[in-house]
Amino acid sequence: MRTLRVAIVVLALIATTSHAVVAQRLQPLVVDWAQYFRVESESSLKNGRPLVSGKVWNTANWCAKRIQLLIDAVDAGGQVVDQRVIWLGVDLAPGTHAAFEVPMPASPGYRVSVFAFDSGRGGRWS
Repeated sequence: MRTLRVAIVVLALIATTSHAVVAQRLQPLVVDWAQYFRVESESSLKNGRPLVSGKVWNTANWCAKRIQLLIDAVDAGGQVVDQRVIWLGVDLAPGTHAAFEVPMPASPGYRVSVFAFDSGRGGRWS
């Protein structure tokens, strides 16, 4: 009888403490990033693995530093199924660009956005 009570208590604890943790989807930290950057991207296979590559252009009139990109893997309906944040690895002077390559899980589509950056102009991002 004691074993049955212990089993019931254990099951009750598992039932009340376990729940699905839903991760919140990442969004770019600067919502108007597209005013300052242009992103060109494409997906391909490299050694049989999906790869998202492209270029990021600084279209602003100030230097952008510590640039991070957000890559969304999306399903056929456009819903995000995976995300990666990467560092671009270089600062971009006005009018310049840099290339990137990111291994991603297989997916029908991908979206690339600027997740975060610091500007060289002072103000809200410095």
